[in-house]
Amino acid sequence: MGSGASRSLTIPVVYEESQANNLANFKTTNKQKLTITDPYMKLQQGYHTIPLIVRKIDKHQEIMVVHGVVGLKNLGNTCYFNSAIHCLSHTQPLLDYMLSRVFEKEINRNSKLGSKGQVTECFAQLLSDIWKDERSIGMSTIIQGNDAKDKSKDNQMKQKQYENWVDPLRLLLLIQKYSKRFEIGQQEDCQELLSYLLDMIHEDLNRCKKKENIKEKDYTGEPKEEWAAESWGEHLKINKSIVVDLFQGQLKSQVECKSCHYRSHKWEPFLFLNLPIKQQKQQQQQQQQQQSFLSKSLGSSQLKQDITCELTECLDQFQQDETIQWKCPKCQETRDCKKGIRIWKLPNILIIHLKRFEYGTKSTGKITQKVNFPLNQLDMSPYCFQQNDTVYNLYAVAQHHGSLQYGHYVSICKHRVDNQWYMYNDDAVLKIQDPEKVIVDSQAYVLFYQKQTETIFRQTITNPSCWPHNQSAKKQNLDTQPKEQLQLMEYEESEQKGQLDETSPHNISGNSMKIDSQNVKKKHSLNHLIREQNNKSNSIYKRQRPSEDNENNNTNKQTSITKIEEQWGFGQDNDKQMEIDKNKDKKPIDWRSKGSRK
Repeated sequence: MGSGASRSLTIPVVYEESQANNLANFKTTNKQKLTITDPYMKLQQGYHTIPLIVRKIDKHQEIMVVHGVVGLKNLGNTCYFNSAIHCLSHTQPLLDYMLSRVFEKEINRNSKLGSKGQVTECFAQLLSDIWKDERSIGMSTIIQGNDAKDKSKDNQMKQKQYENWVDPLRLLLLIQKYSKRFEIGQQEDCQELLSYLLDMIHEDLNRCKKKENIKEKDYTGEPKEEWAAESWGEHLKINKSIVVDLFQGQLKSQVECKSCHYRSHKWEPFLFLNLPIKQQKQQQQQQQQQQSFLSKSLGSSQLKQDITCELTECLDQFQQDETIQWKCPKCQETRDCKKGIRIWKLPNILIIHLKRFEYGTKSTGKITQKVNFPLNQLDMSPYCFQQNDTVYNLYAVAQHHGSLQYGHYVSICKHRVDNQWYMYNDDAVLKIQDPEKVIVDSQAYVLFYQKQTETIFRQTITNPSCWPHNQSAKKQNLDTQPKEQLQLMEYEESEQKGQLDETSPHNISGNSMKIDSQNVKKKHSLNHLIREQNNKSNSIYKRQRPSEDNENNNTNKQTSITKIEEQWGFGQDNDKQMEIDKNKDKKPIDWRSKGSRK
């Protein structure tokens, strides 16, 4: 990976020490001089594609150099923050983008909705600190607890606990500057932090510099792919960034009058799939009655049965129709209407948020029901409209242990190099020995899936062949276009801003990237060369566009955590972090037992 250049560095060699609960901690006895390479795939400025590479593991290799197996310091109720950062840190294409410093030339200094690049730059620096060579380790394939030679007293005296973590204070303080809700010491939600951080990064890196107001369109009749593509194109006219390329998909909202069957459609982007958990209420009541009977007769309540549901059931419930009151344009009267949401196009990185927390008049609390989900080969084809590459593999999970009032967040992530699962419990790192048992449980909260594909395409207005709506024309278009022309596109931006129609019955903003409207003068800019290059793919995107994309391609390559009670320390070698620690008035209190729920 990376530039391909290798170098030698003396780093600690780490051994597994078996523990209970399918977890293993790390101990180290010595340091060795090992050959290391870059822990990421180098991307070029103006990238057209991001390759997704699965590394083949040499099972006979005794010591493997791995980067990024690093904890994060808990600053006082900040486990929700640490969990989110660990999951994003193991998002392969995002890590490649940040460590390649591609973002530096894409920062939107004029955006009033972002931080003018400050949050993104600080986030990239934190990832760099986590994945730098000096924090890499030599992961031994020998399990210390199973080797008879390792049981000698001399060897045990030489062993010491592996300690390695980073202080994320600078990024947290910067986020706090823009949102007081994330103040240190406040209990917060991991998913809400993820949503805020990704939105801030998107605004910082939005390649649309100039925006105008356009009204989102409702479509009537039978839904068509052309309408979905047109809506996606309108979205790209105001939103283009690495966040759109990786994390955004498209939902369709449909409202149908039950009297005259008039149908209205609207397409909107989504960043998370916020799935309700299908609760087996009748089954749960029966089990509670049975448990109460056994408790009275046997004097024990240990015979508790688990209630589970499948992820597919949650997806079905998410797309279940509901009845609403709406003034039908055709009947010209308020009627009972059927409203439903459908997944139309899936993103490259699919983030699934299981809605475990209920806030309402009828019930308030945490849903502890277990949801069964696959670690590999999640087939989403039944839940989207005519899309290729719909198989996903899990690579990270954010778990919440505890209740609505108090709890603790941990993350479990799959490493891109050795394909092993690691548990990040703030500054502590453990290795998962049985992923299926540890990951798929009632604590799973946010799931991160990566599409099983070889390439991620940059989303632009001028190349609709790379949109998820035009998979069939993609390869043909890329084969026929001259590579030099595709890579050396240089054109002027003139983007438009979307505005929600308040009278529309479609309301799926909970799954959408937030949009603020601003009034700017409309500017028309045509680029005939690019339109000519994309003539074939534009059959699905027929409308003349008043503006074009502005992206520079300057290269000839298209490359691209059961909570533990024992607390660990770390060896800090970062000068900036040491300086930050010196300037702090007092040491932060470790409230990890309380965790983070607001």
